[in-house]
Amino acid sequence: GSWTASAHFSGCGWVWIDSGGNIQLMGTRNFTRREAALHSEVEALRWAMENMLQHSTCQIFGTDCKELIAMINESHAWRSFATELERIETLHICFP
Repeated sequence: GSWTASAHFSGCGWVWIDSGGNIQLMGTRNFTRREAALHSEVEALRWAMENMLQHSTCQIFGTDCKELIAMINESHAWRSFATELERIETLHICFP
């Protein structure tokens, strides 16, 4: 996810890399700027998960955002993101 306070839009992207390290598919998108950078990171993960459901349920998702990782690992501590985390948890059920 990409976010700046002065921009009207945020951006995100994902890459599907197979077990051999080959790029299979990529996606990029922009959307109306969210409240903060972390909101953009959450939106990016949700969008990547939704897209990957169309191709394969055997995925490992990665991010460079430490706060997003903490949020997913300890969702109860991030009450202000409850709605967004609920959507990600619902998508997570679809992946083994």
